[in-house]
Amino acid sequence: MDEANNHDPFDLSRLISQGWQLYRVNFPALAIVVLLVSVPVNIALSIIPSYFITGQGPWDAWITRLLSAGKILVFNGLIAMAVARITDTSAIAMAVNWRAALRHALSRMGAALSLGPLLALFAIGLLLLMLVPRLGEALYYALFIFYFLAVSLRNRSGMAAINYSRSLFKGRFRQVFWSLFVFFLFPAVFTAGMLPMLLLFPRIPAVAIGFNAILDLFLAYPFTIATLFFLELDTMRETGC
Repeated sequence: MDEANNHDPFDLSRLISQGWQLYRVNFPALAIVVLLVSVPVNIALSIIPSYFITGQGPWDAWITRLLSAGKILVFNGLIAMAVARITDTSAIAMAVNWRAALRHALSRMGAALSLGPLLALFAIGLLLLMLVPRLGEALYYALFIFYFLAVSLRNRSGMAAINYSRSLFKGRFRQVFWSLFVFFLFPAVFTAGMLPMLLLFPRIPAVAIGFNAILDLFLAYPFTIATLFFLELDTMRETGC
């Protein structure tokens, strides 16, 4: 992105606005990719817990959070890498192909999971320890979203991707971290706003699947903003700014 040199990368209002524009323009491609991943996963997650969660067991909440951590680590990571590919392609004015983006993300999944045990520990730890799971999720993304973007957009894997991500935080950790945390508070706020509506519906799997699909569609928005942020910081790193 050549425009990165002409902007303050920490101008959050600009990034949020530009991210929204790209999100709207790319929404058809983003929606196809997200729903192709999200709907089958959410259906599975609505079925599997029924064998372990009775609604009365002392471990029900922990099992739910562990399943949520697995979804965030594997499937949301896949979505993040596909969204990054779509956003990067769109930002340089090339035609967006959702099939190519999804194939690319799938081809990079092995590289992303090469550091799986470490990422899993962080994801599970944050979700188990945080009283508000959505805030734990926002914290996880603030720390690790650049890892998935380095895997997707810079062909890195494992510790090489971690080191690439760290290079974008170097010398400005607080600014980068809090910017990313703000971006990923959007899904938490969105979820809080949707919860009263959910109370109007009976507790049936179809409602939960639909709600999670909508949430995953909205999550593609902060993924888009984070990709723009990544590209601008990467340009700064390359130019020595």
